Amino acid sequence: MKDYISATTAITIIKTPTLKQIQTVSDWLVNLPIDNPNLEIALNYLIEHQIIPHQRGGLVAIAYNSSTANSFDIENIQGIVMAKPGNTNLLIESCNYSIAKSLLAIATAQGCPQKVCTSGTVKNWIRPLLLQQYSSAREYDQLVMVCNQTPPGAEGRWAIPQDKLALQAYAEAYLKERGSGSLNHDWDNLIEKRAIAVLEYENQIVSVVRYITTKRDALVIAPFTFAKFRRHGFARKLLAFLIEELLHIYPRVRLWVDEDNIEAIRLYQSLDFHVIGKCYSGYWKEVI
Repeated sequence: MKDYISATTAITIIKTPTLKQIQTVSDWLVNLPIDNPNLEIALNYLIEHQIIPHQRGGLVAIAYNSSTANSFDIENIQGIVMAKPGNTNLLIESCNYSIAKSLLAIATAQGCPQKVCTSGTVKNWIRPLLLQQYSSAREYDQLVMVCNQTPPGAEGRWAIPQDKLALQAYAEAYLKERGSGSLNHDWDNLIEKRAIAVLEYENQIVSVVRYITTKRDALVIAPFTFAKFRRHGFARKLLAFLIEELLHIYPRVRLWVDEDNIEAIRLYQSLDFHVIGKCYSGYWKEVI
């Protein structure tokens, strides 16, 4: 049974969407003049693995203009909110403030979202609303950058099964230093798909980077150089390798970076990345 909540007289919010409807929203997001990479990744994952979130305790609510005859297509989608079970990770995008407010209210009815990811535009709409209920633990305004030219100086290779111990050490070091990530990666799958690359120096892996794909490009994920090997140009060499490989297949390579991470931004600029937009990640907690 469909579950509808009327946000306005012309807007309907579906709280139990089908995979086909989620696919339509994914197409809508790709055509927006904004960047919300975390949401793109999440939608692609649902579609690839045929997951319907509300059947697993999660949330996906889609707002669309129901006043037209062919209402559920990319021309009439107005917004989406997604949340993992327990509101551990909330992703939201919208065309205007009113819809963003309605979608956020649906998600926060389940409790305080621990992490919120959205575009720079929607962040400006929902942050004051979040501050009315919760306290900010830490927040990151981020630049979205793209590259469509092969940079010089590429070095590296795709990971192989013999690298798995080093890859697990990478996951542990990344999580400890960055405070995000996972220790439960399917290394065999990533290796088989050539989705993770490494750079060796003196017979040990010193730098690692992953990527995933979206409908429009490849997204760089979790680049990391082990601490004692930094400032030697290893990250640049490995990223140049990854970009060169990916641009044989995809029209561009994209990433996002905290806007105050000047060193990383300079690195990406040296690889011919340029800024195309902004996104946001914020961690929230109940007011004590």
